Amino acid sequence: MNLQVIVALAQIVSALAVLLTLVVLIISIRQNTRSQKALVVDSLAAAITSINVPAMESPVLGSALSKATADWSSASREERIIAHFFLFSFFKLLENAWYQQKTGVLDQAQWVGWEKLLRKYYHGNGVRRVWWPARQHGYSPEFQKFLSETKPPDELGSLNELFDHVPNDI
Repeated sequence: MNLQVIVALAQIVSALAVLLTLVVLIISIRQNTRSQKALVVDSLAAAITSINVPAMESPVLGSALSKATADWSSASREERIIAHFFLFSFFKLLENAWYQQKTGVLDQAQWVGWEKLLRKYYHGNGVRRVWWPARQHGYSPEFQKFLSETKPPDELGSLNELFDHVPNDI
């Protein structure tokens, strides 16, 4: 073997090592991306849970939200205060989810349910006519524009319908 053959073999081995390193790096990045997406989904679930736990502990939040979203003036001052803080947190959470979906971190299939809930709350008369105009500037202009272009979902009934529903087969 002459020196040129040895150099050529060394270059081939070196190129294979670089290629192998790139493959390992690509696999690592993909796994990391999947892990980050899972963390986003978990953090959104934890955030919505932390918003809803007070409602499970006291039906006052559910009642306040039901009244205020349907007709802001039908809720008492105390109910409007309760509804405001829930709505502010809920819309901030969904603004975050919206940005995660836009960047591809949150899958479209996962976003669908969040979006329907968001549109349901946003298009409630109490929210759309009173709460949102007074608080929309707490959210990004892009998110405001997105919401303004949405339509109410047909699939979801009101909170009153849900809370007052009594199945006939009991």
